[in-house]
Amino acid sequence: MVAYSFKPGFIPAIEALEKRQTIRLPRKRHARAGEALQLFTGPRMKPVRLGAATCVAVRDVRLDFRAATVTVDDAMMIDELADLNAFAIRDGFLPPEHLQAVVTPWEYMSRWWRLTHPDHALFRGVLIDWAETFVPAARQPLELA
Repeated sequence: MVAYSFKPGFIPAIEALEKRQTIRLPRKRHARAGEALQLFTGPRMKPVRLGAATCVAVRDVRLDFRAATVTVDDAMMIDELADLNAFAIRDGFLPPEHLQAVVTPWEYMSRWWRLTHPDHALFRGVLIDWAETFVPAARQPLELA
């Protein structure tokens, strides 16, 4: 089982089943297809469990915010605005209702990215997809042994 932590701003999208994937830096061990995922939030010493999901796919991903492209597994390039918006929504970037008339999900994701990762206009990482397998937990602090 692999655990992933999320910032509080992503909790509503995860619970609404809008956020169905996460993009992370490469590391020694990410989830594998078919493996259980635990999603949580909060500080490392007092994590709060959001729920569980099953990893359906793990893919290499490249985000180029300057060129407005997403490349998955060096094969599939997403560059049409409608597809970029769908990708951004799957990653939890549906703008709040009061902004939806003025900013697209892709623009919302791009702005968040520039603020959160100012030195990474081009990002290479891993996309962990759990599709629609998320099952919410009663939000309670995890017991740490």
